[in-house]
Amino acid sequence: MARLNVMRWGDPSASKTMVALHGITANGGAMTELARPLAEKGWQVLAPDMRGHGESTRANGDFSFDSLLADMAESLPAECDVLLGHSFGGTLAQLGVLRGIFRPRALLLEDPVSHFADKATPKAMLDWDEANIPLTVEGILTLNPGWSELDAAWKLLSLKQISFDDARSAFSGNAPWDLRDDAARFVAMLPTVWVLPENSRFVPDADVARLRQEAGEEAVVVVPGVGHSIHRDATARFVEIVEHLSKGR
Repeated sequence: MARLNVMRWGDPSASKTMVALHGITANGGAMTELARPLAEKGWQVLAPDMRGHGESTRANGDFSFDSLLADMAESLPAECDVLLGHSFGGTLAQLGVLRGIFRPRALLLEDPVSHFADKATPKAMLDWDEANIPLTVEGILTLNPGWSELDAAWKLLSLKQISFDDARSAFSGNAPWDLRDDAARFVAMLPTVWVLPENSRFVPDADVARLRQEAGEEAVVVVPGVGHSIHRDATARFVEIVEHLSKGR
């Protein structure tokens, strides 16, 4: 079992709690700029560093879904008001709900990786990231002009902390997977919303149309003018979505 570092914002006695799961090259600090306004609105926000990320240990180096989820079951509350999963965190959030590890009152999936048909695609994505993402705050802001300097600093730190080989073990090693058939099941289980950019490399147009048909129009929110990290590019709008979802949509 890995010892997970869990970042926390807000009062532990707050009436509402969100658990937020980061993406494959991030850490819990990726949620900082989202968590701060939520804490001001009376939320407690918990964001773990996934195994091998941030300040968490890598344990035995097993990055299987089973091990990643077992770590979270050990370190996070099963129940919360909103479970947020961003990118690969969206994969883990969905699997965690299906396996009963997480029992949130509502599920928020931010541009989630619900489907990979092979191992080569996720490996190629991380190979590109390792070779091309700049390792300066200024360079990261150039790629992500909607981010704050603090967001860029957290991203830079996360990139310096991870081993890309470990990240490939999680991202590519678990592939292929396909959670698209479970969309209607999630909506039947609990209030669920997919928050997506207009152009997503993980949720293509055909999958968006399928989501609208099978999960319902109200379950899909497309935010214009943002990239993959919607909570960073449009933080105020994202806070509105969290609060609306917590009230049962």
